[in-house]
Amino acid sequence: QLLIRAGYIDKLAAGVYTYLPLGLRVLKKIEQIIREEMNAAGGQELFMPSFHPKELWEKTGRWNTMTDLYKVSDSSGREVALGPTHEEVVTPLVGALVSSYRDLPVYVYQFQNKFRMELRAKSGLLRGREFMMKDFYSFHRDEKDLADYYEKMKGVYAKVFERIGLGELTYLTFASGGSFSKYSHEFQTVTPAGEDTIFICDKCRMAINKEIKAEQPACPECGSDKLREERAIEVGNIFELKTKYSNAFGLSYKDEDGKPQPI
Repeated sequence: QLLIRAGYIDKLAAGVYTYLPLGLRVLKKIEQIIREEMNAAGGQELFMPSFHPKELWEKTGRWNTMTDLYKVSDSSGREVALGPTHEEVVTPLVGALVSSYRDLPVYVYQFQNKFRMELRAKSGLLRGREFMMKDFYSFHRDEKDLADYYEKMKGVYAKVFERIGLGELTYLTFASGGSFSKYSHEFQTVTPAGEDTIFICDKCRMAINKEIKAEQPACPECGSDKLREERAIEVGNIFELKTKYSNAFGLSYKDEDGKPQPI
């Protein structure tokens, strides 16, 4: 509401916004800070299409299971998805370029419009039907290399939020890891307008998302049960996908002995 009143953005429809000249200047400055930190972490910037062939999403099983996927048909009946995320595009792309252990690890990222069919578009710019996202994908030869890089990226994201002025209000938050790992990690910024509830450990500046609080009642870092409840909004998320998408697209590399290994 404040950005609209100040002339930074204009609301075209629910969850769809125009960035006016002032808003675009701010967006580009934030984008450049993120770009600098992703490049410093070894990331290579690319730009992938928003238009995704149906068969890519069928390979991963998400064509029929992702409930907020926009599906579009052309006059010949050919169906495509409007990309809400890019695992289905980046994985076969990297598979075509990587063949040897010498080619790994690979880190790529982009700034891209995403499309998600939110039934109730809320939270303004962050939870819209069309929105800008920086998505970063890393490809590794084994779980240790993945785990080491995952730990590094926690610090990379923290530095981004610090540089844009949200460092004091943003907490690394333990969230459900789904079928891949015990936890994933969100970055949650405390604000009365937030739609998430987090429980903050002031001793080590960690937090727990309400969704995992029942199974993790104390701080996973220090064990303290003195947790402060706050409203917050998710501004970033990192997670380990293991070999889910690599397996779907048959990604492998040859190790030092010439044997194929999953990426």
